[in-house]
Amino acid sequence: MTTDLVPPRDYRPINALPYWDVIGEFVSAAVTDTSAATGRDERSLYPAIVAFVLWCWQSRGTPLDRKRMFRRSVVEEFIHLAMTRYTKGSRATHRATLWLTIETLNPDDLNRSRRPISRSAPTKPYSSTEVAQLYSWARSQGTEHRRRDAIALLALGLGAGLAAREILGVRVSDIDTRTGTIQVIVWEGRQRVVPIRADWERPLRRILSDLQPGDWLFRPGRVSATSGQVTDFLLRARTELDVRPSRMRATWLLEHLRDGTPPQQLLRIAGLKNLAALDKIATFTPRTGVRPQFSPDPNLARKRADQ
Repeated sequence: MTTDLVPPRDYRPINALPYWDVIGEFVSAAVTDTSAATGRDERSLYPAIVAFVLWCWQSRGTPLDRKRMFRRSVVEEFIHLAMTRYTKGSRATHRATLWLTIETLNPDDLNRSRRPISRSAPTKPYSSTEVAQLYSWARSQGTEHRRRDAIALLALGLGAGLAAREILGVRVSDIDTRTGTIQVIVWEGRQRVVPIRADWERPLRRILSDLQPGDWLFRPGRVSATSGQVTDFLLRARTELDVRPSRMRATWLLEHLRDGTPPQQLLRIAGLKNLAALDKIATFTPRTGVRPQFSPDPNLARKRADQ
């Protein structure tokens, strides 16, 4: 019976080996049942299923239960969060394998629709309630270092609209406070100077006092800025919130549109070349009424309430 728990000799689940006594039986049973139902060779199923199950169990905290783990929404989360360093082809291959597994092991989930990797639909901005939840999440991190990193992530994403790769490249010396307000100097890629939204100036000033000019602002101590470092930080947080720099940037753009920032100025500080991206975000602008707004700076929030 023990041989049923061991994958083929020509496949070695290196990352999963320390946990194989826990997840091995579950993985092997999933591979065997999927192979029997579809005719796919077991060796071709192991890489995707092992990586997926290990991530779900270790990083997401999902129990080893087919109904709870083998779901399309969970697969999409795995593809978009845990496979950022993979090529588009590899992601598509893993997705196809995992969808085949779902069709075999959890067919009740078939009524859910697939989300393509390349999406043309605009990214949905956060609501004021969701921004408040993100700020609460950042302040409730388990250590001071993680709290500081979470605040830095939100300040650069929601306060400056930086993309993930730009967030990773910001050093403390790139934060300009000489004019009394705070600006972020982006040196690589879309070079520009971005003013931090007033809401996020105070939280950002608090964390700047603990850092040196040469430090990275987000996750200081890194040797370099490489893709996946934001995702790695978020995976360790184990939160059910949808924390994504892309949604932070969309929220930042929408805030500027709502505040009446001139389009050409917004294009310049956002590093955009044409108005098409703004047109997509503008679809989220409310037609009527005054929107509620969350501010991480209570003094600024009170000032707005008095206006």
